[in-house]
Amino acid sequence: MKPMSRMAISTFRSALGRGGFAVLFAAALAACSTNDLLNVERPDIIDPGNLQGALGATAYYNGAIGDVAYSQGNFSGLMLMSGLFSDEFIFGGTPPEVRQFDLGAVAVSNSFSQSIYLNLHRGRVSAQKAAAALAAVDPADPRIGEMNALQALSTIWIGEHYCSGAPLSDYGPPIVYGDPLSTEQIFQAAVDLLNTASTKATDARIVNLIKVLKGRALLDLGQYAQAATAVAGVPDDFVYQMLFSSSDPRTQNNMKAFVFDFDYMSVGNSEGTNGLNFATADDPRVPVQFIGPSQFDGKTPDYQLLTYQTFGDPIIDASGVEARLIEAEAALNASDPTTWLAKLNEARTAWPSLTPLTDPGTASARVDLTFRERAFAMFATGHRVGDLRRLVRQYGRAITVTFPTGAYHKDNLTRGNQASIIIPQTEQNNPNYSASGCDPNAA
Repeated sequence: MKPMSRMAISTFRSALGRGGFAVLFAAALAACSTNDLLNVERPDIIDPGNLQGALGATAYYNGAIGDVAYSQGNFSGLMLMSGLFSDEFIFGGTPPEVRQFDLGAVAVSNSFSQSIYLNLHRGRVSAQKAAAALAAVDPADPRIGEMNALQALSTIWIGEHYCSGAPLSDYGPPIVYGDPLSTEQIFQAAVDLLNTASTKATDARIVNLIKVLKGRALLDLGQYAQAATAVAGVPDDFVYQMLFSSSDPRTQNNMKAFVFDFDYMSVGNSEGTNGLNFATADDPRVPVQFIGPSQFDGKTPDYQLLTYQTFGDPIIDASGVEARLIEAEAALNASDPTTWLAKLNEARTAWPSLTPLTDPGTASARVDLTFRERAFAMFATGHRVGDLRRLVRQYGRAITVTFPTGAYHKDNLTRGNQASIIIPQTEQNNPNYSASGCDPNAA
């Protein structure tokens, strides 16, 4: 019998974490049901009847933080989809459903896409329910503001990655189907949540999280001056991170597995003509090491991202750096190149080895530099797809000069021209939804 590959072992382990262990435990419990030794108190388990009180509200709160983090960094999470669909990573593996993201040709039936989509919505709804549970105990609980903010973050992720027309459904149980919302309506829903959050939060860290997320959503709406106002006063050194650990598959940041264990994701290098030179720029914001061809397919040049080397490495979701970059873009759109350049350089001070930028002198080159700085400063944090779509939607760039295009790096394939992820088949059970409203070839 051949030994299991490291991918098979990890997949088996992950399956146990998702439910296989529950099946094994249930079988063991059935076999031993007459054994009185099993009739013990379990003080670490919350009785369902207590979920309406303070203990339950705290359980909802902790669970929501975990669900949102899980929706970002797990095996079917945002980071896999976002990194491959943009020019941040190229795919060194072979599974065709994962490769579709890198090709910019995701099918409506793609099972990975369905899992990612459901996980994002579950994280969003989990934060919503946690906020409600906390409010039922104490309407002034400041943790409500954090839950509103995480609900908004998940909403922003959906708006930035999926085509216009995505409903904000609750897949339950019970299932509550939402109505299709345009991209603009989704971002406005996030802004509304953040306005509510700002009335609840008192901790400076959460207040600044709300400010940066509001600035991000307003930038997505093309409301540049309002975005700059939203992030005013956020300290340069502010950071809000999703935390992970190596303790079990659910809590792991699986970017480590994608990059180091599976050789799935290699840092992109001028991918599809239009991509940035992330891998060879020698930029401290995107630290890499080149190890030769991918061990998975033996073809893809494998530049490993050193940011996520362990399952416990955090993912930054909002920062003072992002606040300065929002202010820079607002200044650019206000025809104030002096402030624009100053803000870009202020953001770069987080990496002392970077030297100050100079003004390239033309409007188009300034836009290019702005989005390059955003791409490097927030690499592999789930921002890049939203930025590429904004270049099309707000700056009039063509999809074919913005997203990776042309010949694929292996298998004699040609890339698609999608500028957003198609809403998966799962949503077609929604009687309010019409697939004709989703155009993945539009930003």
